[in-house]
Amino acid sequence: MDTRYEDPTIAMIYRTWRNRQNMVRAEGKLVLQIKAICRGFADGEIKAANKLFVALKKGEGSIELMAATKPLFDAREPLLKSRAGFEKWLSDLAKELPVATFVDKVRGFGHLGLAGIVGEVGDFMAYEKELDGIYKRAGLAVIDGERQRKHSNAEMALVHGYSPSRHAVFWTIGDSLLKAQGKEENAGPYRMVYDKRKIMERERVETDGHAHNRALRYMTKRLVRDLYKEWKEVA
Repeated sequence: MDTRYEDPTIAMIYRTWRNRQNMVRAEGKLVLQIKAICRGFADGEIKAANKLFVALKKGEGSIELMAATKPLFDAREPLLKSRAGFEKWLSDLAKELPVATFVDKVRGFGHLGLAGIVGEVGDFMAYEKELDGIYKRAGLAVIDGERQRKHSNAEMALVHGYSPSRHAVFWTIGDSLLKAQGKEENAGPYRMVYDKRKIMERERVETDGHAHNRALRYMTKRLVRDLYKEWKEVA
């Protein structure tokens, strides 16, 4: 058995997280189908199609469009309900972890986020390379001077070991954390880490968007590092 998931609680989080992600992917495919239908009704205009999609979610729209999309919206409901059930279970499981109290110290980081990290990474103490190994598993590492990413070259792909879906989990956690950390005089510690890093990165890259992405990745790594330190203390 993979040593990262030997602990019964961590193993249960891993399996439940996989089930939750399956619901997310299935529901996402239905949304894409609905949006494709909206584009057809909007003559391919993306903005107009998005407006139609928003209206449909409110129960509004032409009879023809609603008839075309209703079966897909109906198909989403059990998936959304199942996802909510898995997320409630994941939050409860995360509260059983010795490191669960870390959640109370960070504004914008909840037990579901902790469960997501554990579901993707497993036991932090099972990594031979410790924090570097965790960063690589999360898709946040720097390898040979470049950010970890997907490669078409088989050899480089093996070296990077990058999973877009796993990285997306950490990106979502970091984005939610940043939004909850406040700004300026109300800024939390992770927001301050982000702001300081963004100023530094803005001098290195051409666009504000690139600076944001780099600063967000740096802030997310700081969150993982702090969680690792807490885990190590309670292990």
